[in-house]
Amino acid sequence: MGIRVGWTRFVMIVAGLVGVVALVAACGANTNATPTPDILAQPVGTLFVEATPAGTPLAGEAGEGQKLFVQFHCNTCHGNTGQGGVGPKLQGLFGSQVTLDNGQTVTADEAYIHESIADPDAKIVKGYSKGIMASGVGGEEDQIQADDNIAKLIAFIKTLK
Repeated sequence: MGIRVGWTRFVMIVAGLVGVVALVAACGANTNATPTPDILAQPVGTLFVEATPAGTPLAGEAGEGQKLFVQFHCNTCHGNTGQGGVGPKLQGLFGSQVTLDNGQTVTADEAYIHESIADPDAKIVKGYSKGIMASGVGGEEDQIQADDNIAKLIAFIKTLK
C-alpha cells in the first residue's frame, strides 16, 4: 500500500526540496560579499537564475531594494525578475488579489507585503508551504528587518510589473 501523489503535487514537493537545499547552501555563503556581474548564474534544481535582477539597475529606494533582493537571496526562490519558482511570483504582485492556503483572498498592498517579509508564515499563498522562506532567510532576519530594508524591498517589488 503506497502513498499516491498527483504529478503536480509531486513536482511542487520536489521543487520545494530543491529550493530548501539551495537556500541552505546559500545560508552558508558569505553574506557580506557584494554580488558582482561576473557571477553568471546560481543553480536551482535544473533551472538557473541570474545573480542579479534582470534589466536596468533602478535608482533610489527601489534600487536599494533591488540590491537587497540579491543580497538576501530573494531571487533564489522568487526568481531573477520576480517570475516565481519555489516562492510565489512577485511580478505584478503589488495591488493584486492573492489567494491564501486557507481559501481567503487578500490584496497585496504594502501592509500585506511587509507582513509577508517580516513574518513569512503569517499568510501562506495557496500552493506553497509554510516554513520555506523562514528556513531560507535563516539568520538574516535581523538584517532584513534592520533600518528600512523592508520598505526598500517593497519599493523594488512595486516595480515588478
